[in-house]
Amino acid sequence: MKNKKILIILILASGIVYANSLFSGFVWSDKSLILKKQEFFHHPGNALVLLTSPDMALDDNETTPYYRPLNTLTYMLDSYIWGTGPFGYHLENVLLHVLVAVFFYMLLMEVFEDKRLAFISALLFSVYPVNAEAVNAVFNRNVILCALFSAACLICVKKSGPKWTGAALLFYLLALLSKEPAVVLPFFLFSFRFAEGRAGQERPKSRKGLVYGFLIITVLYFIVRHLVLGAFTSKAGIELSYERLKLISSVYFEHFRLMVFPFKLNANYTAGWLSFSWYKAVGAIVGIILMVYFSLAKRTPGPVRAGVLWIFWGLLPVSNIVKIPSAPVAEKYQYFIIAGFCLILGYIISGLHKRNAISGSAIVIALTIALGARTFERNFVWRDDMSLYSSMTDADPGNALAHCNLGSIYAGQGNIDTAMREFNTALSLNPGLAKVWMNLGAISSGRGLLAESERQLNMALRLDPRLAGAHVDLGVTYFREGRLSDSERELTAALAIDPDFAQAHLDLGIIFDQEGRTDEAVRQYRTAAKLDTGLLKAHLLLGKCYQKQGDLEAAADEFQYILKLDPGNEQAMEGLDQIGNRR
Repeated sequence: MKNKKILIILILASGIVYANSLFSGFVWSDKSLILKKQEFFHHPGNALVLLTSPDMALDDNETTPYYRPLNTLTYMLDSYIWGTGPFGYHLENVLLHVLVAVFFYMLLMEVFEDKRLAFISALLFSVYPVNAEAVNAVFNRNVILCALFSAACLICVKKSGPKWTGAALLFYLLALLSKEPAVVLPFFLFSFRFAEGRAGQERPKSRKGLVYGFLIITVLYFIVRHLVLGAFTSKAGIELSYERLKLISSVYFEHFRLMVFPFKLNANYTAGWLSFSWYKAVGAIVGIILMVYFSLAKRTPGPVRAGVLWIFWGLLPVSNIVKIPSAPVAEKYQYFIIAGFCLILGYIISGLHKRNAISGSAIVIALTIALGARTFERNFVWRDDMSLYSSMTDADPGNALAHCNLGSIYAGQGNIDTAMREFNTALSLNPGLAKVWMNLGAISSGRGLLAESERQLNMALRLDPRLAGAHVDLGVTYFREGRLSDSERELTAALAIDPDFAQAHLDLGIIFDQEGRTDEAVRQYRTAAKLDTGLLKAHLLLGKCYQKQGDLEAAADEFQYILKLDPGNEQAMEGLDQIGNRR
């Protein structure tokens, strides 16, 4: 099979399997990463800010031990190209995934010069179900970029000459700036070289420039991380306590399971799911022992050794020796690792294919269809937040946060009874979940149960004083009680935590408006409208303030803007009529 045909098959396989992901919306952290940062992205000078800032927060106001500026720079570029339309972002993720599969094939051809092995391994990688999370969620693009630049780095390493060495080091740097697991690349390379030499294989010539280059870039990377984040890894650092070791054993077991059996999937692995058991610990230990054995055994075939070592080093950054704050286990972590497993599978199947081409081809086709169908099906889970959080509760009914998030969606749809059932389920699972109390407080406030709302929102803030949304909802409750100064205090507290909280600016503007502080109200409405261009109420109230100030042209602009987005908006039409009469 010629290379051109192979590349076409890889592109078609990836494209067909992920075709339905192109029509998904923004989900989960996509909103905080992309939609809420549009104003920030549209200032080119902020590209430099990204280079000296921590990466995305887990929540609107929570910092993380991540430094991934290149990933966020791609979102900045996307905001110019695609705006707030999700199609382009998803298309880019799929195209990047296709590139990773192609680069993986090219890398295996460079190293092993076995077209059958390279094709089968890359084909399996292109359709493997655990990769669906990384490809479907835009906020997971960092793992795709990391894998892409890592593969490019390894391709360049295989070639000789100063230009290729320079290119390898550049791609290594780009991988590091995309996501932290790239730091294992030098360790993988040197351990593979050592193990192959020990097994009697011919070692490549020593390249001191490459060795020193990897060392210098790695040291500089950790220095920059420390300057930006205040820590080399995370402020918690490395921990090997008895409790942490139990978690690590569960994490290893779950990663091994996801590699071997990628069908029982979950977008959010909770502590309950990862609870310790001795069979998990034994499974993890056996798995680690087998990896060490096949890495060092002299008779281990080169592709198997490479695959095992890639898994071994790839698992270390996600082992939770340094605790991962977002989630101890996630399918997106597998994206960097699964290539090694696909290489091992590819070696086994290519061996069968050499002995019996018909049986080997049948296995490849059957496995590709089975894995691809599961991936295609999995894409629907990431279609929208309702599908995503419903899948979490289906997979793990004990996921309190997923029940809470589902309740929020139902509440937003006006289905309060269903929302309350979800919130009560979440509370029964985790009474200390601040967001549940916040949502209950918002519902009580909307129902006019102001005393109950105040109690629930204060409970949320006792559990999490930096929950900006709870401050906003408490401010609204105080406003409805006529306690304007208390309301202003809570809204100001919310903005101190999250200065880009559009709803807080809007509600603060309403207070100023009611108190006759029109100029201050205009400033708040403008800010709210700028931060959230779809917040039509901000434009409506801003237009009314302009009317009060006699700036009829500015008022008309606001009302016309509303009618572009909502042609049937009666209040905007009424405002334009009033302006026409006054003129």
